[in-house]
Amino acid sequence: MQRNNETKTIGSLIDSSVFASGFNSDRIKAIVKYSTIFSFWSEIVGKKFEKISVPYLIKAEVLYVAVKSPVVSQELSLNKKLIMTKINSYSMPLGITINDIVYNYKKFDEVSSQDSTVLTDNELIWYNNIELDKILIDKNFEKEIFDAISKIRFLTDTQKNNFARKILLLQKAKIAKMLGKSHINK
Repeated sequence: MQRNNETKTIGSLIDSSVFASGFNSDRIKAIVKYSTIFSFWSEIVGKKFEKISVPYLIKAEVLYVAVKSPVVSQELSLNKKLIMTKINSYSMPLGITINDIVYNYKKFDEVSSQDSTVLTDNELIWYNNIELDKILIDKNFEKEIFDAISKIRFLTDTQKNNFARKILLLQKAKIAKMLGKSHINK
């Protein structure tokens, strides 16, 4: 399938977003993309595994996930193909492909206790309820995100809408976190 050169990928839109443009570095762009992917973890693995497994790294097309125990690692390994299909439905539009998953139970305490760059759903809810309405995202960027996601064939309309809204919320939450509460309340 050929792609029109004028068609923008979601990944390139994030690269050029308000957040990324202020900090034009490949590392920050990657963190934004990884954070976006990691934020969908609960939708990917479900309620049973969302609190006992934490994605923490993507390197060389391999997703690294800290898990609470070897039993959790084994259970997730049994569903690796399905998990990879689900994670790629979120990562591929961002320009990232996951070809393998490595589960590590020895890293769980370290990873789950870190103040990571990934915003959890709880942080999104906190920002959403208190501050995100004050953060403005460029309307053209918002439209481009919705347009790019609408072209994804394997997601339902509801999934497309949720994906777009979550990307926009993450952008706003990252800006809010970067600016700090004192700047937002003005």
